[in-house]
Amino acid sequence: MNAETQSAYISLASNFYATRMQGVELDELNIIGALLRAAPDYRPDYYRRLRNALAFDQKHRGNFWAAQEINRTLNPVTVLNLPRKKKQRRPQKLSTADFEAWLRCLAERDMPVEAGALMVISLTGARPCELNGISIDGRRIHISGAKLSHNGLRGASRTLEADGDVCNILRNALAAFKCQPRSMDSIRVALHQVATELFGRRKVPSMYTLRHQFGSNLKASGMSAIEMAYVMGHQATDSISRYGDKRFGRAEAVKVKPASDADFSKVRDTVPARMRADAVALNDQRDLDRRTEVADG
Repeated sequence: MNAETQSAYISLASNFYATRMQGVELDELNIIGALLRAAPDYRPDYYRRLRNALAFDQKHRGNFWAAQEINRTLNPVTVLNLPRKKKQRRPQKLSTADFEAWLRCLAERDMPVEAGALMVISLTGARPCELNGISIDGRRIHISGAKLSHNGLRGASRTLEADGDVCNILRNALAAFKCQPRSMDSIRVALHQVATELFGRRKVPSMYTLRHQFGSNLKASGMSAIEMAYVMGHQATDSISRYGDKRFGRAEAVKVKPASDADFSKVRDTVPARMRADAVALNDQRDLDRRTEVADG
């Protein structure tokens, strides 16, 4: 676990204590009770992240028994099949004009960290949590992947290439992003506040909106599924189906490509889940039709 994740977990746990456990002793039973009561208010993935954060925070405080018990606490929403909180829809497209207006607003407010984050994501499609792991060597851009599995055999790290001007812009943007020590949560909140003021009642964009727009741009660019998955840091080609829409893409906005020596072997060529389900349903129907024909003689 890197230092940024540790800091984010401690911050998340502290916020939970302040909002859900005011005036309550922080022992394992009280923490677990508060977590269980709060579960219906969270989506399962957030519950899991919060549970991890609370367990890490207690372990960090030396309360190893409490950390162990918190980690064992199952989500009552999933265990009892209770109604789940609906996922908040994220805007998945952002026009060039709106993006530039967002950057100008950040510049006027002297917010270089936030502006740098937006610029890097818009040019590379990197996940927000990957920004600290980006390095540039000449015209090569290396991004340390945030999603690694199967003992590293299927990783999401990638090496991209861009022309000199784009790499210079990226260097400056990374320098701005790293000019102040900030947690990703604080950056996310600051960006949300500015975007809310700037765009009013419209859907408020986030850093992930830029990643979705980047995915749309890739689809419009004519890259192969393997290349797009590699650039996005996916482990399988079907993941790209969840990002962006070709109709909203701008091919000319794509300024990076896989490095000439990119290793595509770690990207699995898979079929989108929806297509797999349709194929299974079709095969089942064909099998049923055959059995019916046999039964009818």
